Amino acid sequence: MSEDSRDQANPAPRRRRGARLTAVAAAAAVVVAGGAFWLSGGYDAWSGTGTALEDACEGDLAAGRVRALLPDSGLTASSELRQDGWYCSVSVPDGAGGDAGVEMRMRNAEEPFGPDASIAPGEGAVPLGGGWTGSFSYGDEDAGGSRGRVVLLLDCGAESGDGLLATADGRLVGGRSFEDGAARARLVSALADTALSYARRTGCDAAGGTGRVPEVAAPVVDARRPLAKASGTCRGVVDAATARRWGAGTVAETAAQPAPVERCVLGSGLGTPLYTFTASYGPYGEAALSGGGALPAGGKAVSPKGHYRMTATCPGADGTGVYEITPDDGLALDHASLREALGSFAAASAALHDCRPPA
Repeated sequence: MSEDSRDQANPAPRRRRGARLTAVAAAAAVVVAGGAFWLSGGYDAWSGTGTALEDACEGDLAAGRVRALLPDSGLTASSELRQDGWYCSVSVPDGAGGDAGVEMRMRNAEEPFGPDASIAPGEGAVPLGGGWTGSFSYGDEDAGGSRGRVVLLLDCGAESGDGLLATADGRLVGGRSFEDGAARARLVSALADTALSYARRTGCDAAGGTGRVPEVAAPVVDARRPLAKASGTCRGVVDAATARRWGAGTVAETAAQPAPVERCVLGSGLGTPLYTFTASYGPYGEAALSGGGALPAGGKAVSPKGHYRMTATCPGADGTGVYEITPDDGLALDHASLREALGSFAAASAALHDCRPPA
């Protein structure tokens, strides 16, 4: 991801997952007492080149990455432990840059989302690649490219569920936009470097991706293509004969690379969605399991709506992988083919995450 991301010298010793929470709670007391950092002092305050930012967020903030994303601005930074995770926030003071800023959050991957604490990857989210299990989206459709969201799952060990969920929400103003690939890469790098520093400080032996992410793809706007040309998450899900019986002629997919949530949508020849396949990992998998309506694909019971599910045990932050197929309402259902297609989709996704065979 970056030079900073790959600097793994002298990592902190491993501790049990419960110990990480204790460490963060202790740090939170210091943050509450210390309050927010403010860059002050003439030109440094305006340009964001002062040294205070390097010490912000318990020293975990990737200050250089944030300055690259939010240049020519005085910045404030603060950190706080809340019920739904540890936050590191950077903002531009009123009048200097509107509501530009970055808010990053870290939490244990095995902790389920609360009723109002879910962090959706975002519409059109695309995988990061480069060995990272993560995604990028514009975060808020109404804001266009001025907002961006990054979601990362970081392994702390091989035990299923042992890892971190890290997210970042960025806001740009003044004509800057995450439609610019460089801005997307800066937000991803800021989160990755901050999350790896946080992981080391709290006793998680997290490692980054296999290398840099030279380009972060733009979120999917209209990814429909002929089914015969499927090359990503929809590749090999159904054969030609099954596609004809289902009336499927198009797909909406992303690259076949690991992400917290992966999707494949089979559509009609005109692109109308017919069958949606979803793979969910970490807390997203737990959230999918808590949702009702799906029946085990390997069971004897027939789902009236054709909503079937498979699961797999995965290492690290991926936890339990959950794979579902959801047909559009009103379709004539071929239940045997639905189960078979879900099995193909689940097996391909599970292989990307080094999971056990789905069942």
